[in-house]
Amino acid sequence: MLKILLTFMLLLNVALYADEVPYKLDITRDGKVSAQVAYNFWSGEYPSPVINVHAGTDGKTTIEGYVSLRKKEERKVCTVKNGLYHPWSKDENSYINFYTIVPIESYKVLVELPDEVQSSFSDPDLKVGDEIRNIVYLAEGESQGIIHGDKRADEIIYFQVNIFENNPKIFQRIENISTLEKNEQWLYLKCDEEYNIFVEDVDLLEQEGIKEGQITGYGSVSP
Repeated sequence: MLKILLTFMLLLNVALYADEVPYKLDITRDGKVSAQVAYNFWSGEYPSPVINVHAGTDGKTTIEGYVSLRKKEERKVCTVKNGLYHPWSKDENSYINFYTIVPIESYKVLVELPDEVQSSFSDPDLKVGDEIRNIVYLAEGESQGIIHGDKRADEIIYFQVNIFENNPKIFQRIENISTLEKNEQWLYLKCDEEYNIFVEDVDLLEQEGIKEGQITGYGSVSP
């Protein structure tokens, strides 16, 4: 019961800024195209960074971003509202959404799950042959994926983060493809120029006048 309650509280926190399940997306990096997994939140107990775009100062700031995060090619200028940019920010800024891009990670159930392994999943009825696809990290040692199995619709499942690596005779990794050197975090922003852009967090922090803010407590950020 305690595990269920903790998981429920965690999911409520994530749901504050996530409204769709992880999905596959073709990404081009260094001229190579491969499928990755995308989801519209930043993972972690304390997601970072906090991006300070002249927070506390009235007005707007012009930055640069990409037309598409799939291909980091065409760049455009974008005038956005000053403020803190972070999933916990309460500023009325120009944010539309947050995205994370990670390598594909999926597993298949090889044998009947022992009770102690089955209890690590939110679904109490995993079967041999079921697949857990598009795995992403949430927070507090919990991850999520999508169950795909015979005669059952795709649905979200939650589980302990190391359950697959700790049980290699029970689960087989079936997808592990990536051209990414690291996970990527992106912001999707509405521009005064009447179009939208994507900008990666590390890219934005390197632009003139942009600083890193700080996390001051759970759910709280400041310049």
